[in-house]
Amino acid sequence: MKKKILAIMSGLMIMTSAMCYAAVSPDNIAIAGVAPGSSVEAAKAKLGTPTQSGHKLFFPNGITIEFVKYNPDIIEEIETMSAGTTPAGIQIGSSESELTAAYGNPDKYDRDYDDTEYTYYSTDFTKKMEFKVVNGNVIQIKCELRD
Repeated sequence: MKKKILAIMSGLMIMTSAMCYAAVSPDNIAIAGVAPGSSVEAAKAKLGTPTQSGHKLFFPNGITIEFVKYNPDIIEEIETMSAGTTPAGIQIGSSESELTAAYGNPDKYDRDYDDTEYTYYSTDFTKKMEFKVVNGNVIQIKCELRD
């Protein structure tokens, strides 16, 4: 009897852990075709001429890029609150149901008083993508290299 209970509990734990993680390819973590880890020059070629403040680049379409402090040609983070689409077609204004249909259940779900954050990790755990949702719609998308 103890062995049966142990076997059932083990099976449930394995099923639960398997269902908790989304399977997002590192190639699917990007905004407007620009991904964390890619070059700043490639981003400029796709997004236009930015203005710079410190370690951040601000593009005319509202996309912001932060580059790696020790290597100013590598993108550490890309964020938008206005423009750009992810490889799965999610953009500012997409619904919560469109988000989960495109990426599945998040690896991390954080509900605050007025917003909800969905976090997805790449399958190789080198990148992550966060979506901030307010009133059922995506208002911010952030992609970054993981520490």
